[in-house]
Amino acid sequence: MKKWNVFMMGIVLVLVLAACGNNDAEPSNGGTTEGTPTANEQTSGNNEDVNETEQQTPTAEELLTRITEASKGIQSYSMNSKIEQNLTVTMDGQEQKQDVNMDMKTDLVLNPVAAYQEIKTSMPGQEGTQEIKQYITEDGVYTQMGDAWMSLPEEATAPLLEQMKNQSNAGSQFEQLSSIANDLAVEEEGDIYWLKANLSGDKVKELATTMLSQSGATDPQMAAMMQQMNIKSMDISYSVDKETYYPKDLVYSMNMDMDMEGQALSILMKMDSSLRDYNKMESIKVPQDVIDNAVEQQMPAETATP
Repeated sequence: MKKWNVFMMGIVLVLVLAACGNNDAEPSNGGTTEGTPTANEQTSGNNEDVNETEQQTPTAEELLTRITEASKGIQSYSMNSKIEQNLTVTMDGQEQKQDVNMDMKTDLVLNPVAAYQEIKTSMPGQEGTQEIKQYITEDGVYTQMGDAWMSLPEEATAPLLEQMKNQSNAGSQFEQLSSIANDLAVEEEGDIYWLKANLSGDKVKELATTMLSQSGATDPQMAAMMQQMNIKSMDISYSVDKETYYPKDLVYSMNMDMDMEGQALSILMKMDSSLRDYNKMESIKVPQDVIDNAVEQQMPAETATP
């Protein structure tokens, strides 16, 4: 079960990086690239053009293009997330339910890629909350559980950083969403646009497999676990600011099941995230006292999967 929870945290990271990232383009003023009009420029000109622009809601394809271009100007941001996992395990005809709630705060810088996270995990009906703090930087990966800091060995740090860099390419991520543009509905609410989709069948399998494969790409066991998943449905609600086209809210709901080690698992995962403080951080550094006091974690030897 611990391995499953680690895998689900990988899913969360992929969904977040799918929303915000950079593709190595130089940012310009207002978070847009050169040659792409800003929101103010788009509504300038003669009055007829202004009125037409204000009255017309963009199509999903148009909105995805604007988001992709604007995302090139994102260098850093902060995010608060609430994640609910409802698991039902069936073995020998007996059912066991387990609910997991997570509150996660993430600060992310994209160049060079670095992250700081605070994660609180609780299980309804059980006392106590597990709290984890974590730095993921080019200087190393450091995790605090309780009062002790641990560091990953260099051979484990490099693949994780490379994975994060690959996932933060906004252009490729939004290209994936473009494949379901016909299923995306655009709604207006005050100063934001909402992109919404309810996916099932082959469409959700294709999109979810493409997105989630990145979370287990560097771990054969995680990749094998993902291959066993049957993703039944995925609901997406994704809002962006009308002026900057930066993400504001991410709401995901996934319904899936799988067989693992002789157990049948039914999983419902919900994630509700809000994003803010764009481009206010220049870097994320690991405090020196953390580096000095961290104990290197010993990686387990590879064993064959039964």
